[in-house]
Amino acid sequence: MNQPLLQVRDLRVGFGRQAVLRDVSFELFSGETVALVGESGSGKSTLARAILSLVQPTQGSVEFMGVDLLRSPGPVLRAQRRNLQIVFQDPLASLNPRMTVGDAIAEPLKIFEPQSTAAERRQRVAAMLERVGLSAGLASRYPHEFSGGQCQRIAIARAMVLHPKLLICDEAVSSLDVSIQGQIINLLLDLQRDEGMTMLFISHNLAVVRQLSHRVMVMYLGRLVEIASSDSLFIAPVHPYTRALLAAVPQIPPVAAAAPLVDGSFSAASIASGCAFRDRCPYALPLCASSDPSLTELVGAHWVACHRSHEPLNPLS
Repeated sequence: MNQPLLQVRDLRVGFGRQAVLRDVSFELFSGETVALVGESGSGKSTLARAILSLVQPTQGSVEFMGVDLLRSPGPVLRAQRRNLQIVFQDPLASLNPRMTVGDAIAEPLKIFEPQSTAAERRQRVAAMLERVGLSAGLASRYPHEFSGGQCQRIAIARAMVLHPKLLICDEAVSSLDVSIQGQIINLLLDLQRDEGMTMLFISHNLAVVRQLSHRVMVMYLGRLVEIASSDSLFIAPVHPYTRALLAAVPQIPPVAAAAPLVDGSFSAASIASGCAFRDRCPYALPLCASSDPSLTELVGAHWVACHRSHEPLNPLS
């Protein structure tokens, strides 16, 4: 994994005066799954849309296979879109209710492979439906005739029919029953193994993240505060926010002596200066209010944005 497939540098996104993402930088490599976790409102979905140029960043770069998507002319960006696909949280909302599922899956083929015949498209749609665990005979039905889990399989089939190099899953299993979540996760893992694609998996379900990710990025109020391998992050989290997240999940063994969050406002106003997490952090110092910590590598590709990352934080001092 020498050359990154996707390289994001100093990305900023704002809506009016509201900064949603600030100075976000990371890399994705071919064949890996990187999870992005954080509370609701932390900017995870905005980051996904910024990568795909569905929202326009105010600063930074997004290089995909060496091409800066944010500065590419329309035809170049359009040509790259077949390699960049997304699966949204609500499959019923992302599927056109007036299109049969066969037409929905075939639509990317019509757009990016106009030379293909109707018969060829039908054959590929049938094969893709079978690949995601549905019968090819269901192609003539409409989305409302399927369950939520089946609709998500259809959305995955639509995204995968072009064999993308990067698949972004934006809370793709959060609206499904637990048993169905496991089936969809196994499907995604099988597709990744067979296709060799890269996945950016956005979720707040840490149990799911631990199961499928190679690396984990933790986001708080539009900033990445910790990046580490899955094993390293779950076994030895460093940032106070990460420690609090893990301590709050019953299925995961509690982090040793993790301190609870102190009362504080969870507001984007916190990112005006200093550490965005300082108002809720039990370990905050005066320095945290005046200086914004940058992501610093501690050891073994474990990156943390905390002024006290080199200190033992328990007991509280």
